[in-house]
Amino acid sequence: MPTNDMRKLIVGREISLSGEIAACDILVVEGTVEAKLREGRAIEVTDSGLFKGSVEIDEADIGGRFEGDISVRGTLRVRSTGRIQGNIRYGVLEVEQGGLLVGTIETLTGDSRARPVKEVEAVVATGTEE
Repeated sequence: MPTNDMRKLIVGREISLSGEIAACDILVVEGTVEAKLREGRAIEVTDSGLFKGSVEIDEADIGGRFEGDISVRGTLRVRSTGRIQGNIRYGVLEVEQGGLLVGTIETLTGDSRARPVKEVEAVVATGTEE
């Protein structure tokens, strides 16, 4: 599908948004969003962004902070500046050195049922912070 046909919402720096987000293919968070996002295609939380709430999505790229429930049917990418805290479900996980996951972490099987990988209270990180 061409990009110009996609419904894209960008929440810029220093902007706050709260509520339920529907009919959004791509959400880019540079500011603060407290919301429930369902049935989107992709979410990107930039290094200045904060998302609090719940997300059911195809792809996610987290470079800022995410707090809440995230379920990614495809690839969940956590950048070196990314921090996720909460209930985390994914099909494929990519974590850059320094990225941090805190909470309950599950992988999705091919039949869309979650399978626990590890329950943690702190740390699935790929690097040390100095």
